[in-house]
Amino acid sequence: MITFLIVLTAIFLIWKFTPTPVNKQAAGMMFQILESFNIVDSTVKLDVFTQRLDFLRQLANGIPTNTNKKKCAEAALQSYVKKYPNVPISPTARLILEQPQIAASAKFRDEAATAFFLRTCYKLKSEIATLKTKTAKQQRIEQARDLAVIIADRLTSLEKQKYIDCIHNELAIVSDMGNQ
Repeated sequence: MITFLIVLTAIFLIWKFTPTPVNKQAAGMMFQILESFNIVDSTVKLDVFTQRLDFLRQLANGIPTNTNKKKCAEAALQSYVKKYPNVPISPTARLILEQPQIAASAKFRDEAATAFFLRTCYKLKSEIATLKTKTAKQQRIEQARDLAVIIADRLTSLEKQKYIDCIHNELAIVSDMGNQ
């Protein structure tokens, strides 16, 4: 009788803690969300940024609804930390795991695009500071102007003017560096 109870308890525990295929799929997608978010949050290449932002939205929209999101998020975070121990997980990435629909929102996309522009301008300002010729500096300023137009045209949230103003302010700073 005791053996039977031990076996029954073991079977129950295995059943309880073994992830369902749907939860396993969702945890895998959440892991990909973390990877994609890290790329979106660090790249300075427009095509990589755009592709990963779209992929992030696709993943967020594709997470099955009949999953235990909290358990899946924990599994994804554990796997991510194990694979990338030196990569910090931002509060925004954690929020996206809890509420994946955020990654599909226009506000998130506009914030990410504005952050991308600021990051790229930081890189361009560093280059401008080391360049000797006026022509080379002007090329970097033109890159910033072209990118500003592209990013501003892609903004769609209700607060898009706030982001456009931020982009134009940063572009003015970059332009002033070329005139010094």
